[in-house]
Amino acid sequence: MTKSYLLFKCGATGRTPLATFTADNVDEAREAPTWLKRKHPDMAALRLAEGEFFEIIEKDVCDPADWDAAVTAMAASQSVGG
Repeated sequence: MTKSYLLFKCGATGRTPLATFTADNVDEAREAPTWLKRKHPDMAALRLAEGEFFEIIEKDVCDPADWDAAVTAMAASQSVGG
């Protein structure tokens, strides 16, 4: 069953939402950062520095307020960043 997920970049400077996406299962969801890097090589946020990592959260286990805040933050950064 297809589910929705959030991709975060985490590190010493905090936790930044990068993308929402759908996947058929957890294994497919874990492939999202690799797929996104291939499809969007110019997206600097998809490159990890030392100590950084990606976190993937399934919508069904995410607090709705946290999900909405992440989506809002992504929309705001896209409108500012172009």
